Amino acid sequence: MIFAVSIFTYFSALGFLMSIIWSFKTEAAYNMLSMAAGLDLQQTSVSTLETGRAMKFLLIDFTSQMAGLNLFALLIIWTPFRHGELWAWMSLWFYPLMFAWHYLHYATKTKFSKVQIVYCVVSIAALLASYSQFN
Repeated sequence: MIFAVSIFTYFSALGFLMSIIWSFKTEAAYNMLSMAAGLDLQQTSVSTLETGRAMKFLLIDFTSQMAGLNLFALLIIWTPFRHGELWAWMSLWFYPLMFAWHYLHYATKTKFSKVQIVYCVVSIAALLASYSQFN
């Protein structure tokens, strides 16, 4: 259980931290997201004034959703999951599904896409290792 709580706390805390940083440092967000997209989003954002405004809106919308989701995940991890509630264990299957989805849709053969495979495998291992706590 400690392994699973630690892994999922890492994923959620990292996601939350990145959403806060990216809200204020858009260049950092564009760098990371450009790697995932396989194109230069910073260059796209400065192509026209209208495109720049649209990109800024989408980035703020994305980071606010990311912050909310990760805070919600931390709440699930640290309360019902830690206390052995099966529904919480089942809800955390979100992570391997999300990482697999990212891998399938991000630019391939980049460090970022390879990390998605590692995170997917680690999250599955954490869920399977903690399953006995939920019976």
